[in-house]
Amino acid sequence: MTVYNLPEGETFNVLLTGDTDFVVEFAGILDRHDVPFNILPSMDEIDELDVELDLVDQQIADAALDAAEYGPFADRVVGDVRGNAGKYTHIIDLSVSAHFDRKITVEVASSVNPRATVVASALTNTATELGMLANVANRIVGVSLLPSMMTTTTTIDMSAGLNTVDTHVQHALALLHRLGYSVEKVEDRVGLVQVRVLAMLINEAAFAVMEGLATPADIDKAMQLGVNYPKGLLAWADEIGIGVVTLVLDGLRREYEQERYRPCVLLKQMMRAGWTGKAAGKGFFTYV
Repeated sequence: MTVYNLPEGETFNVLLTGDTDFVVEFAGILDRHDVPFNILPSMDEIDELDVELDLVDQQIADAALDAAEYGPFADRVVGDVRGNAGKYTHIIDLSVSAHFDRKITVEVASSVNPRATVVASALTNTATELGMLANVANRIVGVSLLPSMMTTTTTIDMSAGLNTVDTHVQHALALLHRLGYSVEKVEDRVGLVQVRVLAMLINEAAFAVMEGLATPADIDKAMQLGVNYPKGLLAWADEIGIGVVTLVLDGLRREYEQERYRPCVLLKQMMRAGWTGKAAGKGFFTYV
């Protein structure tokens, strides 16, 4: 077991970015633990870091229009991260999109906060891969945080990139511990451990539904009674979001190129129909 000497009395100031539902939920966690933070909307419309400044300025202007999406935290949204250069101790990217779609936001935010530790979702790519792409290879760590679960879970996985220096591992751990998480350090792999296993189980349950083996309700009851799961796999999928589960599986298939990670066709069809889970009112179950 690795023992870390965490900085004593460390103060935090977080720049949070990523998919809106992830960001809003995690913002609530930061707020409850009195950790100062701002929100940076995605800058994925910018194609390169060295683009013309007028395109950057247009992105900044557009950010103001996105603030309402963040509900009670709309006042925490910043458009021009350049105006807060060097302010943040941690940059947290909770995107579930592919690494090349996340590159610009992470790279821009990190370039003006060169000492900040970068904590990035490892649901669809490894920390090493995103770190190299966004030029933060020596200060990135990956985490596995899911919508609806990040508020209730007490233990999360974390992985250091292959090039990450130990100081940034310690800074990431210090923040996660401040937020009440117990952290398991694992190898840097897509989905890490908890989410990878959960996504595979959900995928198998979806195949069982598609093949007519049992109803979603019967499958969930069997898993709860048979293996003492706190909730059924398909109800879990609805809470997380069918789209998130499918993207995790796509990321695993891209990484390993193995058929066992192929998302069930039913998951894809549900996404196409807009049956993306509890937030949409319909997934494997219907929500009124």
